[in-house]
Amino acid sequence: MRKKFLTDFVFIQAINLLIKPIWILVIDRNVQNLLPHNEYGTYFSLTGFSLLFMIVLDLGLTNYNNREVSLNREFYKANFWSIISAKSTLSILFFVLAFTIGYAIGFTPNDLLIFGLLAINQTILSFNTYLRSNISAIHQFKVDGMLSVIDRLFVVLSLSAILWISVCPIKLSLYAFILAQTAGLLLTFALSWIATIFYLGKANFIIDPQKIYALIKRALPFASIIALMTLFTRLDAVLILTLLPQGRMEASNYAMCYRLLDAAAIIGTLLAGQLLPLLAANLNNRPKLKSLVKWSSFGVLIPAVGATLICSLTGNSIMESLYPEKFTPAIGIVFSILIWGIPGMVLVNIFGTLLTAAGQIKKINQIALITCAINIIGNILLINRFGLIGVAITAVITQLFFGIACYRMAKYSYT
Repeated sequence: MRKKFLTDFVFIQAINLLIKPIWILVIDRNVQNLLPHNEYGTYFSLTGFSLLFMIVLDLGLTNYNNREVSLNREFYKANFWSIISAKSTLSILFFVLAFTIGYAIGFTPNDLLIFGLLAINQTILSFNTYLRSNISAIHQFKVDGMLSVIDRLFVVLSLSAILWISVCPIKLSLYAFILAQTAGLLLTFALSWIATIFYLGKANFIIDPQKIYALIKRALPFASIIALMTLFTRLDAVLILTLLPQGRMEASNYAMCYRLLDAAAIIGTLLAGQLLPLLAANLNNRPKLKSLVKWSSFGVLIPAVGATLICSLTGNSIMESLYPEKFTPAIGIVFSILIWGIPGMVLVNIFGTLLTAAGQIKKINQIALITCAINIIGNILLINRFGLIGVAITAVITQLFFGIACYRMAKYSYT
């Protein structure tokens, strides 16, 4: 098992490190450098706003499905269409709720148009994540890894043509940037659907309202975890936009600092996706459980701390090389602080996943609720006084608290 885990993990990370850093550090960075400062800041903040409501699209169904299919493949055939129906209904609720709140807090017509496109992308992404959860649940991690990069690969290729091929009829704009992502997500959706049928067969076409209600009820505890985690990791983008003077420009500056944190989060998210079904299948086998946790900790956590230290010490140089025209020393300071959120994120990806696999949802929710309170209070106290530095400090404290709390609880109970 250890050999398969390591080879799958290396393969998944390798293909992601081939594609997603190009997306984050080349394509997305160049788009930000070329678009007006306020325009990209609007995009970043509205993306954060859309993520706050993304939980409505799923209500924990994906994580619940991943755990159940890993334990019993027949769960897929019996519940596939009910989950698809549930997610379709939730998508409508997502649009109604998010647009209502966006209008109420003063979004302009242009903001609402941009947000509408982002909301469509979030909806497709939610369905893709569910379809891929069936693939990872049966330990087809390499296939899942390839599906995880197809949308970004499409965007890298299409945006490269727009940015650097002079004869391309499409010119760069925020709308072209968003719609390229839409096309990539639709391609992933089609391939994920095909892969699901190939590996698990056609599901029974049964849509039972009572079953949908029961599924959502059982998945809700998973949903609350995701909702709380999204709140304390994405609320800062919205608070920057609404509370700080020149909020759109400051949101763009924060996005520059957050970009490498997002890149690091990719590795942790992939690790968690690989670990969840493996840990769930070995809960009663303590030696294998300890081995999985040990090797994932040594393989990811220690390098993550080392990389964080290097990035923090060279923050000014990194930010200046990435954004030569928009760099300021203040941005370098914010980045050097913010990057220390990575170790906390890795702890969550390993030990929070272990608690999730073990069904300790109530305990994780309790930790996440306290973490949300810390994040909200920290931002309220620090954002107006210290600006983006206060936001970065709050983010790091939040991530480390949640990660260490998950580690201590999992360590006490399972390792």
